[in-house]
Amino acid sequence: MAEPIFEASVDRAKVDTVGRWNSGIILVSVALGCLVTAGLVFAIASGMRWFTIIIAVLGVAACLISTVMALRRRRALMLLVTGTDIALTVTDEGVRLAGAPLIAWHDMVFVGVLVDRTRSARMQRLPVSGPLATAALKAGNGTLLCEICVRDGAALKRAFGGDRGAERVTLFDEFDGARRGLIPLMLDAVIEDSTAHQAARVLVDEASRRGVPTGTHTSVFGYFEWKGPMVDRKWPVAERKDTRGTA
Repeated sequence: MAEPIFEASVDRAKVDTVGRWNSGIILVSVALGCLVTAGLVFAIASGMRWFTIIIAVLGVAACLISTVMALRRRRALMLLVTGTDIALTVTDEGVRLAGAPLIAWHDMVFVGVLVDRTRSARMQRLPVSGPLATAALKAGNGTLLCEICVRDGAALKRAFGGDRGAERVTLFDEFDGARRGLIPLMLDAVIEDSTAHQAARVLVDEASRRGVPTGTHTSVFGYFEWKGPMVDRKWPVAERKDTRGTA
């Protein structure tokens, strides 16, 4: 095994807090979903007006979405959190995550970083969605997202050997003979803040040194416009503008 260039350790206090909040959101969402579903059945059986029924349906949908998102966050964090103290390791061979097989440099399409702290802070100040945004952050959403795109996402999924972390590799349509895959790393959700930012810089620097395209953005839309053509061959490149940001 190659000597590590950089290692980032798990912040166990953060992991414990995220776990409690994430489990709490799942329990509350399921409980509310059951209550609203019961109310929906009663509303239909009682012949209530269509407006009441629509509101109840929207409530059930919101609870379902909240539950699914919480489960997806938990699975994404499994890429960085296992029984070991090391979340990720960067070597000359590639990047090794705690809950994933080695991702070799030559298999990478790009390494992208989205620093979403400003937008997240703005969302938390809103009167209605603010508490929900705060809860999502405490449950592991994070404000520092690093994504690694690989040329053959299906092959990476198989390399997991059946581990649940494989579910967090998003596959896209065939691109140059293979389906590209995207691996999300919510670094500051489970790693101490300064170490998380250092990890993002190291990943970008080491990838750049090896000719892997990299980008660091502070705009969500700018980030999607940058990475879109590299994962989706149907992306409207002709309409794309260069809106890269810097952290």
